Amino acid sequence: MKRSLERREFLGALGAFGAAALTGETLLTAAETVENVGVPKKVASLVDGTKPTLTIAHCCDPQLGFGIAENAEAAYRQDLQRLEQEIELLNAARPDVAVFAGDMTHLVADAPRDWPRLLKKIEVPFLIAPGNHDVPDPVKKAALDAYCAIFGDDNKSLNINGWKIVAANSQFCRPTDETALRDEHNAWFEAELRDAASTKTPVIVATHVPPFVKSLDEKDEYFNFPTAERRSYLDFCVDNGVKFYLAGHTHTTLEREYRGVPILNGETTSRNFDKRPFGFRMLKIDAAMNYEWNFVPVEIDG
Repeated sequence: MKRSLERREFLGALGAFGAAALTGETLLTAAETVENVGVPKKVASLVDGTKPTLTIAHCCDPQLGFGIAENAEAAYRQDLQRLEQEIELLNAARPDVAVFAGDMTHLVADAPRDWPRLLKKIEVPFLIAPGNHDVPDPVKKAALDAYCAIFGDDNKSLNINGWKIVAANSQFCRPTDETALRDEHNAWFEAELRDAASTKTPVIVATHVPPFVKSLDEKDEYFNFPTAERRSYLDFCVDNGVKFYLAGHTHTTLEREYRGVPILNGETTSRNFDKRPFGFRMLKIDAAMNYEWNFVPVEIDG
């Protein structure tokens, strides 16, 4: 059995959520004390000669401006170069769909700078699951409206090749005073999954924040869903036909599962805390739910 390429083990004991995390300061400090733990090694490869029924490009955290360089502008320009290379690779590879798992820029103010142009360059269907650097915590209607003006709806679904792909806004897993917006989003999400279940359509869910990093019962942190709703949320997903879960946010490569559903976090083109090379993942799934989740490097000069 083949394995997905160059998988790394990781545990993110990366500290509590706070304002400093929005600048990356908390993340950098915590990244220096990362502890490695085992992650599941179970990956069912496509049978030789079997063609995938669905191919998804899993693109995590472009986060323009978060890279490491001599100054903020240089970091932005290098991240932009890698992102443009990623888009060229997507257009050449022609996956059925590309899923961007949030944090499109590091600073909200930079979102209008290049993304309107970049979105027009993507030649394959794509979905975006907004991140905390796109719609900061706590969610405010004005910030959500500003995001949607550039990237479109913060929750979208796509039916393709007998699958439903649901990109949801995990910012609503955080406390917010915008309860009407949260309730509307959650009702949409539940309806999308129930609709898929009624027709026995397999589902892939994509969010920025993963439900958990290391284990289901880990404590509440910046990088996961609140424990109060984590299990019930995942059980609802599995019971309504979710077969794969794609996420970003951790800036580390992770592969684990819940009730047989793989939960996957891939490499970024901005900054990887586990020292993985820059790139993205190509997820290929066949009719028997065997899959490959292969790394695609993104390289630029300089």
